[in-house]
Amino acid sequence: MNDAIIREAEVQVLLNSLDEVRVSYPLYEGDLLVARPEGTGFRLELPASRQTFQGWLSAYGPIAGELPSYADLQECMFASGIARYANQAAFDAMRTSYGQLKKAVFFGLDTNLFYHGFASNNPGINHSSYLIVDTVRDEITYAINRKYPVKMIEEMAAHAPGCREFIGELENKRTKRSRKAAYLALKEYRSIRDRATEIASPGTHTHLSEENDRNIVRALRKFEEERYALPVLLTADIYMADLCMAEGLEYFYFDRPYRLEATTCTAPAFRRLLFNLAAVFGFIGCNGTTIFGEYGGKGNDLDELKVRFRDDEACREFTRELEICRRLMALGIER
Repeated sequence: MNDAIIREAEVQVLLNSLDEVRVSYPLYEGDLLVARPEGTGFRLELPASRQTFQGWLSAYGPIAGELPSYADLQECMFASGIARYANQAAFDAMRTSYGQLKKAVFFGLDTNLFYHGFASNNPGINHSSYLIVDTVRDEITYAINRKYPVKMIEEMAAHAPGCREFIGELENKRTKRSRKAAYLALKEYRSIRDRATEIASPGTHTHLSEENDRNIVRALRKFEEERYALPVLLTADIYMADLCMAEGLEYFYFDRPYRLEATTCTAPAFRRLLFNLAAVFGFIGCNGTTIFGEYGGKGNDLDELKVRFRDDEACREFTRELEICRRLMALGIER
């Protein structure tokens, strides 16, 4: 196989040889997105609509739940810092008004915002201002270690016989739900846990989301009662917003756009997007090259990807450029 193991930043070596980047998913016909260099970043076009994804998924019947959906694409866009909530400006204005209060304001993060990389993409909020209910942590860790049984891999390969090479890499690896938890939510949790305040849930953790939601709200209400502070729950779940209203807890509901629009992004954000797509989808196509987020032989390093080239010459050229890049980086020269 013409394979190379790389890290997220090294995706740039692949991009340097492309005038136009077409990202696809091997089991689907057509592009997920198209990116073209613009200035120091990229302009993104998104030809695959929600309805396009529904059409793709309808062909796969019982295994459709393990294949990428439009919601998965949207989540990767959020986690990469590219997509924005429809009411982001309203939140920014509300956060400014909180600065007029005499009491301290803390932001409790609902589980879905870890999947969206909220804290990483809102650098204006100090990590010490975040509250993490242990129920949220438990929900993330519970979802991490589900793996594909051989029977499921066989069923997926039977529905897409032309893609056995790609699907086979997922054997005994994480399911889609677990990939999202590991690559998006867990990495985000680890990035803020040392400075955020973790608080205990008043009830035991369950595997019922409704009960866990109630525990999260009650934990924040208890925090408010015991401290001269205002906890504000941040969520993208309308049910959780309703629950906060019923319990008298301050909250902000983030409204996700129904449709992703063409947009621009920085080069680091685009590299992060490609990484997130490969990790969550399992694998993606990039101008004929395949990028694997999960693959046979991968260890516990969540930052690694595997790139597979169509021919020896393309692999040799990439490997040569990658080695030059690594040697330059090893010199430790700073700007």
